[in-house]
Amino acid sequence: MLLSDFIRFLSSSSNLPSDISATLALTCSAFGDINFPYNKTSINPIDEYTEVKQSKIHGLGLFAKKLIPKGTIWWHARERDVLIITKDQFITLTSSIKSAQMETYMKILLTFSYYERDLDALIFCLDNSRYVNHSSNANSGSDEDETGFCSVAQRDIHIGEEITEDYSKYTFCNWLEEHKGFFDPSCW
Repeated sequence: MLLSDFIRFLSSSSNLPSDISATLALTCSAFGDINFPYNKTSINPIDEYTEVKQSKIHGLGLFAKKLIPKGTIWWHARERDVLIITKDQFITLTSSIKSAQMETYMKILLTFSYYERDLDALIFCLDNSRYVNHSSNANSGSDEDETGFCSVAQRDIHIGEEITEDYSKYTFCNWLEEHKGFFDPSCW
């Protein structure tokens, strides 16, 4: 199923408030059926390597449930694992009148997304990768040879160890600066 088909399905749900349905429709129209560098397999390695538990860093965290050797791609998003929000869509969202549900949606969107420079868009993580917390001594990050749709162990990550990334190494997004309260201050 293409992302656009999934969004059309969601936006047709009678259980969603109309402002959220409209937002999903915007996502569909912005990208259409563009091919992104998604993981083309049916398996996201996140399921094999990780589990969510209470974090000593913040809220919930993502932990290794088995040894993740240095250099291993432990997260590689499939199309169904992320939602892409363009700059124009985000501006439409922030300039519209918001219901209480939409305010909650915006907070969740900003908390569990990262900016992808090559797309000039926010990537909202639908899978458990959204629980990766920040550390200046991170054990995971992106690989220079890979797209923004995967994370690689920067050193061996042992069973039970929390997986972290250094948010300050994420690409700066100037059109999100007014919302920096939702991001770790080291990013700005």
